[in-house]
Amino acid sequence: TKYALEGRTSLAIVGGIIEPGESPEHTAEREVEEELGRSCKNFEFLGRFRTDVNRGMGWVNSFIALDCKKIKRGDKKVNELETHEEVGAADTERQELSSMTVDQLRSAVKKGEFLEVQWSNTVALALLHMI
Repeated sequence: TKYALEGRTSLAIVGGIIEPGESPEHTAEREVEEELGRSCKNFEFLGRFRTDVNRGMGWVNSFIALDCKKIKRGDKKVNELETHEEVGAADTERQELSSMTVDQLRSAVKKGEFLEVQWSNTVALALLHMI
């Protein structure tokens, strides 16, 4: 849940803030590891988009993560991930991980189940990339 969604439930994608000195691709890699416990061999860039054109503020860098595997227990990264009791705990939000088929994802986009425009944009671009 996000406070600006006014109590409504939304599907969401992995995302986060680019840390100083960090590239957008490294941020994507780090967020997938932190939020999903996955390591991916390939991140394909889908585009960089302005999020507030009237004020000239904010950018979203969209990627699709490919060739992903669950990080094995005992791996240093897993031990760091397990310090949070639930996904998103450090971000003052509650998330529930779920897995969807491509058809389910396509249906969710069509139904507007991603209530934040950056999420819906990224998912739609990823689906187009997969055609």
